[in-house]
Amino acid sequence: MVKRPAPLSTYKIVDVSPSAIPSTVAKAMQTEFELEITAYLSSVEYGPHELFLRGVVFGDRERRFDDGDPIRTSNVVTYEEIQDYVVARTLNSTYVVCDWAAGGGRGGSKAQH
Repeated sequence: MVKRPAPLSTYKIVDVSPSAIPSTVAKAMQTEFELEITAYLSSVEYGPHELFLRGVVFGDRERRFDDGDPIRTSNVVTYEEIQDYVVARTLNSTYVVCDWAAGGGRGGSKAQH
């Protein structure tokens, strides 16, 4: 995991332009999940035995990753479907799966498995 130091300025960090965010991610970011979302994942695939997810991260509220960084989550504790999205929880984070990689992480959402 790449850790980035906190900015010294109190000014808001400039985010990636909305046109650089995939439309599936932008749509998910506008959805009310009624829980605190850590980040949104695009081009997601399951790790071996569905223990973790790999994908491209956007909107990381912890600012550990920049928009567009590839990540591997820690082990997923639970999966649930909320408003037609798969929401994966790890010990300390909650991720929304916005779309699946080619092959769909075995062909579709976790809710279909």
